[in-house]
Amino acid sequence: MTEPTLNFHIQTHQTQFKIPVELIKKNFKTIQKLIEKQKKQLTDDISKIKRAQALSSAAKLELIQRLIRNFEAFQKKLTLAVKKDEEFRSRLITRLENLLELLRFVAGLETKGGEEGAGAGEGTGGNGDDEADKVLDLHNPNLINWYRDQTNLLIIDYLIKSNTRSDANIGLLLLKNLAETNPKLMKLIDYDLFENFNQVFVSIVQDHDLTMIIAWFNENRNALKKISSNLEFEINYCKFLTLIEKGDINEAINYSRENLSSYGNKENYSDQDNVNHAMNLERLKSLGGLLVFRSMEQEENSNSLTFSNKLMINSVQFKEYQKLLSNERWESLSQCFIENFTKLYGITKNYPIYIYLSAGLSSLKTKSCYHNAENTVFKDPNAVLDAMEMDKGGGEEEKMLTDRKYRGPNHYYQILNKINNCPVCSPELFKLSQNLPYAQLITSIFNNPFKLPNGNIYPFDKLLSPNDKYLLEKNTLLRLNKIKDPLTKEIFYIDHCIRVFPA
Repeated sequence: MTEPTLNFHIQTHQTQFKIPVELIKKNFKTIQKLIEKQKKQLTDDISKIKRAQALSSAAKLELIQRLIRNFEAFQKKLTLAVKKDEEFRSRLITRLENLLELLRFVAGLETKGGEEGAGAGEGTGGNGDDEADKVLDLHNPNLINWYRDQTNLLIIDYLIKSNTRSDANIGLLLLKNLAETNPKLMKLIDYDLFENFNQVFVSIVQDHDLTMIIAWFNENRNALKKISSNLEFEINYCKFLTLIEKGDINEAINYSRENLSSYGNKENYSDQDNVNHAMNLERLKSLGGLLVFRSMEQEENSNSLTFSNKLMINSVQFKEYQKLLSNERWESLSQCFIENFTKLYGITKNYPIYIYLSAGLSSLKTKSCYHNAENTVFKDPNAVLDAMEMDKGGGEEEKMLTDRKYRGPNHYYQILNKINNCPVCSPELFKLSQNLPYAQLITSIFNNPFKLPNGNIYPFDKLLSPNDKYLLEKNTLLRLNKIKDPLTKEIFYIDHCIRVFPA
């Protein structure tokens, strides 16, 4: 399939509906709990007023007024929860309408004058078609605008999730800017959830703060328990190691007894948690040695170590304890959080824009990619900077990413005096496309192919029968036992050409 179809877009946009559905379920359970709690509290308060016969009228009036205030607070909470539900449902409706717009862009759809006629005929023309799938018309300018909106959403999704700034989220700023001209974009992406995801992730990886991840865990405790989450252990494990790192040994020991010792008991795990139990038990066994490591590390700083202690500190096994107090524990916690978050909402761990780029790059990647000879980013890794380095400052290195001469002209393009604009070989995307498979080109074999000294391959008949414009020149060359490259205009001896056999 080379043309975009309606079913293809429906399948690729299914994940857009998963998050609002999960948020509606979660909000509905919150409403249920809120109502049950208020019902119980109201019943208890009324019973208390009825039983309190000895209370004065003023005291009873005070109890009733407190009851009314509690009910008013409950009403405000319930109103906010209902508004959330309406917001989530409106997102589902907007996303459905966004997909239904594609019916107007079906190729061959009969319309009667202008875009309004197309919109009016949507219901009959689209629904009356019994074909299994419908091909979209890429020449329709409205479809191009639709694709542009989807591309903007992919970029916003990436920027929100990958944000590393604590003062502002560049993805949200871009979304608000675009929403001024296209308000429906706000309902086509779950920006609030992704922003919360990013804030928790940044607090773990950069700030090494457990406050936000603990709050997120408590908020989703029941749902995480259903998916056999190991997040609670990771949080307690990081907390324990943080206490050790600070030197609060006694507090760390007490904390491990209260919050970590139970993870070594297999009875506290379900049958599906055998993997988590084995992994957690192995990590718990190293905690005792970590206490010894910290005490000996302090002795090392005081320069009063015995010979045996020096041997132990320099051993390979002892070096493993240093890794426990490194940033690896925060990386492990962040990865556990990502896995639980994506599993909870049924979304992929990869950025959606990477998935689309990977699919497109795989269809363009050929065996000739990554074979540039000079001025190429592939032979000069310092010419390519990651996003973090680009944010820190410009200079000559950043200019190398945007300068056209660094896009890798090989010998073939150099002769033509052209620039290689292959996206697979571009400085921006070559790292992403390095591990992708090559395109399955099954119809690219010439009849009787010959390879010229410059590396170009042509059918031998084309070399002997050029255009009529060069007929006289061809006869002259053939008499000299030479041929001419139809593209680069180079002249070679026929004896220097090689018959090739593509596999």
